[in-house]
Formats: sequence, C-alpha cells, structure tokens
Amino acid sequence: MENSFIGLRVLAGLGLAAAAQGALAQGVTGDWGGRRPAWQDNGITLDLGYTVEAARNTSGGQRRTSAHAGQLSASARLDLDRLWGWSGTRAQLSLSLRDGDSVTARAGLGSLMASQEIHGRGHIPRLGSLWLGRQSADGRFDAKAGRLAVGEDFNMLDCVAMNLALCGGQVALFGGDYWFNSPLSQWGAVVTYRPLPAVYLRAAAYQINPRYADERGGGLRLAPAGTVGTLTPLELGWEPSFEGRRGRYAVGGWYSSAPRADAVQPLPIHAGGGMALLRTGAYGGWASAQQQLTHGNASSESSGLRAQLAFAQGDRRTGEIDQMLSLQLVHTGTIRSRPDDRIGLGLASTRVNPRVADSQRQRHHGPPARREQVVEVFYGWKPAAGLDLQPGVQYVRHPGGLASRKDAVVVGIKADVRF
Repeated sequence: MENSFIGLRVLAGLGLAAAAQGALAQGVTGDWGGRRPAWQDNGITLDLGYTVEAARNTSGGQRRTSAHAGQLSASARLDLDRLWGWSGTRAQLSLSLRDGDSVTARAGLGSLMASQEIHGRGHIPRLGSLWLGRQSADGRFDAKAGRLAVGEDFNMLDCVAMNLALCGGQVALFGGDYWFNSPLSQWGAVVTYRPLPAVYLRAAAYQINPRYADERGGGLRLAPAGTVGTLTPLELGWEPSFEGRRGRYAVGGWYSSAPRADAVQPLPIHAGGGMALLRTGAYGGWASAQQQLTHGNASSESSGLRAQLAFAQGDRRTGEIDQMLSLQLVHTGTIRSRPDDRIGLGLASTRVNPRVADSQRQRHHGPPARREQVVEVFYGWKPAAGLDLQPGVQYVRHPGGLASRKDAVVVGIKADVRF
C-alpha cells in the first residue's frame, strides 16, 4: 500500500502546485500558454490523465492485503466543422494503458464484482475509440462508425463509485465476452434518430471479435479477422429537463449472435478435454433512470442531488450472473465553501444465475449462491483544478452470493489527475 499512497501524494502535489499557479479547470498543467483554448476554438480538444485506485480489505477474504490499480488515458476529440469545414462532422481517438493489481484477487474476497473498477483487461496499450460521426443539419439523425466501445452509447451509466457493481454499464459486467465497454472497443456503427428533441431511438451493430480482448497482443489490433458474431443493441431514451434539472430515462435490449457456453450443461468429455454445451447467441434487456433532483447551491450544472437507478437482466441460459440492480445518490456542493466536492452513497445487488446456483448446490450439497450486495460511501474532494481525490468504504455482503462467506470491508481512495 505504501507505493500506492506515495503515488497519491505525488498527484496531490501536482494539483496543489497547479492551484498555486492559477491553473484552469482543464487540468493541472493549465492552458499551456494559451495553446489549449486556442486549439479548442479551432475544434481540437485533448485530454491526458491518470486514475489510480488504492484499496485494502480490513475484513473478509482469505488474507489482509492491499493493491493499487491505475489507468493512463489519452484522447483527442475533433470538431471537423470548425477544423476543416465539414458540417456536423466529428471524430474521436482514445488510448489507454492499465497497471496494478486487484485487491479482490489478492485478498481472495471471492466476490462477483471487483472492488476496483479500473482493474482488468491486461497491462497493455489499448485502443478505446477511433471513429467518425456526423449529425444532420436539423439534429434529428446522428451516425458514427469505426472502433467503438458499446457503453459509450448504450446502457450509459455514471461511473463515480469505485466498486465495479456501481460503475458504468451493467451489461458488460456479465456479458463482457461480447459486450465491450472501455477500455476495449470493436468495429461498429451507431445510428440515433430524434423524433423530438428530448426523445431518441438508437440502434447499432458491432462486430464481436474475442481477439480484441486478448491481454497479450489484442490491444491495438485493427484487423477484423476473428469475428464470431454480431451484437445488435437497441435503446429508447427520454432526456427531460425539469426547471433546469436534467435527466435521462432509458430502456433497451440486445441480441448477440455469437455462440456462448451454456451456464451449467457439460458435454461428454472427449480426448481433447471437457467442453461446455454451446448456445446460439445471448440476449437481455435493461432500464435506467438518471435525474438531477435539486439545484443545490447552483455553482454548477451538477450542483445538488443526483440519483441513478439501474436494472439489467441477462440470458439465464448462459453466464454465471444474470441480474444486476443498483441505486446511487450523489450530492455535489454539500459544503457551501466546497462547491465542487461531493458525497455519495451506492447500493448494488448482483444475482447469481439460478441455474448456476442450483447446479452448484447439487454438486457441493450446500446452500445455493444467491445475491451479493454492495454498499459504498465516499467523499469526493477537489483540492485543485484537475485533481480529484475520493476516499471511500465498501461493504460486501455475501461475497459470491454465498452466505457462508465472511462479509468484506474494503477501504480505499480513488484519485484522478487531468494534465
């Protein structure tokens, strides 16, 4: 843990130094001598940052230990209308590199969801996005194509908390072998139609290529070879504003045509070893509600209380997990003298697929796995422009959905610095 907190002290030092120099909100390095705002005026927005999550379990698991996980990320967003006069056209490129370990694995917590959402997908450079998009002149139609992360456009949820059950789109958490969220991406195309300004219908088709998830050499792979199917999600959304309090309400579903192993039924063992019965495709649906409930001190658009409620149901034929439910409340500007700070509470429930639970009970003659519950409380502190520190505590009840496992308590800190 010592190395983790040395890194956090370095981040804090960068942020405080930036504050002393009057850095802009864009990052700890300020406006780069006026270049950054000039580039933005011309349609070029650059971002470089590092996020680190350091954690330690104080109870639960097989041992007490600590771990840090981090991600270096870089992106460029281009407004090609401003840059080259291409009306309604934009482009994006993003890359990332992760490092560190998982306290969930090191401590042997046995939980379904990792305590550090930033961990996973290997320690290699990855292409997060590379796409070109265009919007019609009346704003009703929008299309983009290229290398895309599904979670950028479907099952879009806030990622504020540190536990994976409370961060980002839920479908990727139990369908991650065909639904790729950041830092992964896959070739695809997305079309959005708005019959009304606050209502949208979005559809897409994505290539399913397991090679892009390879943790040794798939990070920057561009070749489409290796396709095993197509992912086709559909989402209907409503984005109202109640006296300036914005919200997003969405329902959606998906179908993956890629073959997927059955959750429990094995095939006879042959000379080449045991294999699972393959099912044709996978499917499911989701619903979410995100709403700014109060204006707070109105120091920013996010000031006040924001709520997020999300539910996702997967295919019971495949997958260890088939259902997720979460609620998150975040209040920004609770302390008037700290208008950008926030305090948050997250609750999540992850259900083990009942077919898997029954199979495990029959094999091991014990109580079946049911649900894993997570509670996380955190405080987000912004000591300087471009620096965000968020200490928090997680309580994991019934890790792995098993009441026989000792509940776990994980303390940690999530830190983000934008350069």
